[in-house]
Amino acid sequence: MYCNDPVMPSETRRSDARRNHERVVRAAIEVFSELGLSATVPDVAARAGVGKATVYRNFPSRDELLTAVMERQLQWFENLVQSALADPDPAAGFQHLIISWFDRIVTNRLLQDVMRTRTLPSAELQLDHLIARVDQMIVHAQKAGAVRVDVTPGDLRTMVSGVAQRLVETGQQDLESRRRFTRLIFDAFRPRVGLDE
Repeated sequence: MYCNDPVMPSETRRSDARRNHERVVRAAIEVFSELGLSATVPDVAARAGVGKATVYRNFPSRDELLTAVMERQLQWFENLVQSALADPDPAAGFQHLIISWFDRIVTNRLLQDVMRTRTLPSAELQLDHLIARVDQMIVHAQKAGAVRVDVTPGDLRTMVSGVAQRLVETGQQDLESRRRFTRLIFDAFRPRVGLDE
């Protein structure tokens, strides 16, 4: 016995399910990045071009969908910090970290919301780990003379997240605004000649 169609119906269904899953995840990343924690399942379904039932088949709750999106966001951040720490030039690694981090949280509302409010329990351990790694990078840059020694890692986190939040609130998310405020952050943390020696 043979079948003219080599693709069995069950295989077709699995293939459709995989495509729908990826479509939902891609849409969720976009929507949560734009709207932050205020994004809803209907928002994601509309962006994905599927019904709410399709979203819930893949992610039984909004929290599970949010967790899946946040895991991808935090993996990006983890890769960024690892790259910065591995840079043989601590000043260059620090600069790359701050530019990329600041740019991402200004343009990605979810990452900013979660890091600022700490209201996603599933992300807490990874966030704590990432913050410790960022702090490690800052201390590394201070020892190399790339960052003024009278500031703390908490000072830098406060400035980066605070400025990013303000730019979002005032709608200043364009590239030129992001570059301008990144320069101001670097100026604030640059070693002061004759004072940080």
